[in-house]
Amino acid sequence: MKQLFKNYLEKELAKNQSILSQNTLSEEDRAVVEAAVASLQETIEAVDAAEDNTLIDELKATVETMQESLTAIKEKINQTQKEEPTTEMENYLSTQNAVHDFAQAVRNSRNGAEFAKNWGSVLSTNGITIASGSEEYFLPEIVKSKIQDQWDRNADWLKDLMILNGVKRYTVRKNDSAQTDETSRAKGWKKGDTKVSQALQFSGKLITTQFIYKLAEISTQDEWDDETVVDYIVNELVDQILYEEKRAILVGDGRESNSDYKINSFEAIAKTTADAYTNVATVTANGFLVDDIRALVDGIHNPNGKAIYVFMSKADLRTLARVQASETSTPMYMGTEQVAEQIGATKIITTDLLGSSFKAVAMIPSEYVLIGANVLNPTLYSWHEGYKNLDVYRYECPAGGGIQGLKSTAVLKAE
Repeated sequence: MKQLFKNYLEKELAKNQSILSQNTLSEEDRAVVEAAVASLQETIEAVDAAEDNTLIDELKATVETMQESLTAIKEKINQTQKEEPTTEMENYLSTQNAVHDFAQAVRNSRNGAEFAKNWGSVLSTNGITIASGSEEYFLPEIVKSKIQDQWDRNADWLKDLMILNGVKRYTVRKNDSAQTDETSRAKGWKKGDTKVSQALQFSGKLITTQFIYKLAEISTQDEWDDETVVDYIVNELVDQILYEEKRAILVGDGRESNSDYKINSFEAIAKTTADAYTNVATVTANGFLVDDIRALVDGIHNPNGKAIYVFMSKADLRTLARVQASETSTPMYMGTEQVAEQIGATKIITTDLLGSSFKAVAMIPSEYVLIGANVLNPTLYSWHEGYKNLDVYRYECPAGGGIQGLKSTAVLKAE
């Protein structure tokens, strides 16, 4: 019940955040929706911390009351959309002129605050009224679609993680009592005896977020047209944030612990020592790689049969896929899906991130928690550095992550 309620809250949060983007909201209605968004975020955190259903029932009642206050606002929006199927905002932001004006607003601004003012003025001139401070959310459709297309295309397996969007802090709890300990075991009962409860010993780890960003500066003297600049920025900045998040999750970001730029808000799966969340093994000397990886996957605790992803290099995948009847026969290669079936995985993903230290990393993606704000759709900021004659673009999002399921990941080290 706790997880179902949490899923419902997250969907409602997304709906209300979408309502805030409506330019038809009155100041009074906007304040109500903003309060609802804040309340939903607090409720999600409260559900995470709740340990009994009594509190959850109380939270449900609070949410129901809050939802009633939004009913009239939602009806207004629905009526407006019926009467005005296309708005001035949709008409303008879908044009090539919007792309040109957006680029000009960047070039004519000396800093982020000035860009917000200039771009807000452009929107206002074109009949679009928005709340102050939300300028960066109203991008030309061409720019927005390029960002979303790039993100959808390259986020791939990140989208399969347990994503808690809007959550800043998340605590993973585990029971330290072994299943075979007498204090943990289920017991037979003898008439007249006192029933003994389990002695729970909880410990946890806190997952927090950290801003991850990529910043690019382009000289205004470079002969690039507006759309070419947009293409470059979207590809370069989005790809790099995705790459860094994947790297931090699989093997860590590789920087020294004291580096000013270290990404430390993600728990890396690749480790050299096993713990409660990760099995660690080493390839067998003179053994078969397929047997080692199969044993690795089999060691993952997966009683509910959830999807398991295995990450390895292209070279090792070719080794596993190669089939040769004899030394003189022509080698044949199995498909990736066939290899995955052989090793007991749902999917094999090739990557160059493991380096020479690790042969494979396996995980149940739904047991790795990804938290943050807009973690799969980072915010774009743009401004102009007048004294440098540079256009500046920055993507960023607060993000963090950690393993939630006990023994839900595994690592195969190289010899």
